[in-house]
Amino acid sequence: MEHPIIYGVCHDTTVARVTVTGAPTQPGGATAIFRALANSGIKSDMAQNTPAPGGRNDLSFIVDESDAATAMAVLEQVRDVVRFDSVSVDVRTGRVTMIGASLRSNSEIIARYFESLRDAGVAVEMVAATDNCIAVVTRRWEAAKAAEHLKATFRQGEPRPLL
Repeated sequence: MEHPIIYGVCHDTTVARVTVTGAPTQPGGATAIFRALANSGIKSDMAQNTPAPGGRNDLSFIVDESDAATAMAVLEQVRDVVRFDSVSVDVRTGRVTMIGASLRSNSEIIARYFESLRDAGVAVEMVAATDNCIAVVTRRWEAAKAAEHLKATFRQGEPRPLL
């Protein structure tokens, strides 16, 4: 088994969460949304699709806060094509990211990550996890506290091993 290595923890309070509500579940709906954003030069991250009533979906993702108004305008332009109900932006959003290697090689890593956030009193709103990264969306005012708590939990700046 490979041993996980934590390279660092950081937070970002310059993001906004965009939510497209009531999108049909047909193939290509999300494609049209992300193509429209890409054509406008808007980068998106951490997409999460959630089933909604009536066989529809709510699609949330984050963008740079500086792109939030443009993202809203772009999505309103494709609203009739995609046939979603509404689009909203929440600029009170923060992202907390832990970067490492072989993070999935030990089941304790993600458990400790979420225990740390719980102990810090931080509510998690979205999650993205890979072998090299665990990232969550939180409230903007909780992001710095979450990052500091994760650094303490994973003893950033101290010699290894972490587990």
